[in-house]
Amino acid sequence: MFNLQADLVPYVLTLAGLLIALAASGLIRLFDCRAWPKGTVWFFGLFFGVMVPVLGWWEVTREQPLILSGGDAEARFAIHVFLLAVMVLIARIDFEHYTIPDAVMIPATIIAVALMTRFPGAAMPDYDVDPCTGIIFPRVMTALPSLTRDSSRMAACFGAILFWVFALLDRRWYPRLGLRKCLALFCRRIRQSYLTWLLLILAVLALSLVWRIYGTPPGTYEANKVALLSALTGMTASMVLIWGVRLIGGWVLGREAMGFGDVVLMGFLGAVFGWQGGLVLFFLAPLAGVLFGLARLVSRSPREIPYGPFLCLAALGVIFGWEKILPQIHDFLIGPLVAAILLAMGVLMALLLWVIQLLKRMVR
Repeated sequence: MFNLQADLVPYVLTLAGLLIALAASGLIRLFDCRAWPKGTVWFFGLFFGVMVPVLGWWEVTREQPLILSGGDAEARFAIHVFLLAVMVLIARIDFEHYTIPDAVMIPATIIAVALMTRFPGAAMPDYDVDPCTGIIFPRVMTALPSLTRDSSRMAACFGAILFWVFALLDRRWYPRLGLRKCLALFCRRIRQSYLTWLLLILAVLALSLVWRIYGTPPGTYEANKVALLSALTGMTASMVLIWGVRLIGGWVLGREAMGFGDVVLMGFLGAVFGWQGGLVLFFLAPLAGVLFGLARLVSRSPREIPYGPFLCLAALGVIFGWEKILPQIHDFLIGPLVAAILLAMGVLMALLLWVIQLLKRMVR
């Protein structure tokens, strides 16, 4: 039987995808990405016109497995559409200019944290298992469940916000000038940069909002308080992961191994997926990059490959593969050895990069 409301959904989603495509094309032109072929708008129209309905079917319409049925599927879908639009925009700019602009990432991250706080059920689905009966209880993914006092949660949120602001500041340091001149140049640059004052205003507003949210009586807005902590924890933890790779790679290779825009992009993705999803991204993105790296070696292309698009491609893998990924990593995510394993992986990565550099010198 014909159901007007249900039958119109695919057409509404397709129209929404086309509108997003036009908006993304306009934003790309603002960033002077005019070198893309003339079919840019048509490509975006086709991509979003197909992807948005597919995403809607995947997350809302189809019959979900029990472990994925927790939370607000409609809100999660809407946030992931916003995520998709930002990822396509960033991937295009990064491919063209090898940069991820703060003008996109700062508002995108703020919007992502706000949406995840407003819609607590939009977090990635998780589940608990009754140890006696083995019955599965679906729920949403959260962070730091041991923090139950609002004062502790507020302190953690304050730290995450200040860390994000610090990460975005212009922290260039030139020790070859001497400590005194270097410090004077650093302070003058920080003081004169418009970004410093913008971040200061944003930090004051964010800290004030967090103070108001956690200043409410205990037990009120509990889901929103947990969601805000989870979003900021995911943002911070994801940034730390990529920042660590950047520092280790730069130390071993003696040059910049990864742009800082990738760190900021990872923070945006972590705010949406949580630290658990950010951890999965951390492992999936290099796998996506390997294929492009092999293609570059075969074609002997001299151009470097930006890392941002692979983070975006891995984010799609998380969205569509979470159903298969979650059961495999569930016990690992709740285990106490996560930090130790990541630290060991960092040491192994540094050792591997050192060996690669040694082999290159021997070949020369």
